[in-house]
Amino acid sequence: MSDAKKYVDVKITNEKLEALKREQNAAVGMARYGRYKAWLHYANLNSWQNQKWHLAYVNYAGESWHCTCGLVVARGTVAEVGGLQALELDAAHRARGHRNLPDFGELVVAFVYDYKWIEDIGFYYYDAFCQVCGDYVLERSGREADMFADIHNISCGVAVRA
Repeated sequence: MSDAKKYVDVKITNEKLEALKREQNAAVGMARYGRYKAWLHYANLNSWQNQKWHLAYVNYAGESWHCTCGLVVARGTVAEVGGLQALELDAAHRARGHRNLPDFGELVVAFVYDYKWIEDIGFYYYDAFCQVCGDYVLERSGREADMFADIHNISCGVAVRA
């Protein structure tokens, strides 16, 4: 891995969420709202990780892209994955080295990178793509998007490990 990439521990435990909730409940006045916002940040991150969603976001200082899997990519880094302009991928999505969610285990080359809430039917649809072959699916059920990623991590991931 290049110097422009690293990993940080972003796994959120139930104990962490419970501790944040206790801090929120113990806080007084506007501090309670601040504690709520902290809890909400970590609760959302935990939810996204459990949905296997590789959300890319910029850190608070605007210095680097972070992914829900813990991959950190410096801003301005040259993309390792080209093409796929129609997908509007973030710099973190274009970096190799993502970890499997929600267990943060092995490296993956295919993953869910976006979702869309369909209000009319009360359902989420997910988008996934493969960094190796460039194949992708848009607006699929979570199960279908996960299956796409699983298949590509087996078939295309083998080429990366070899």
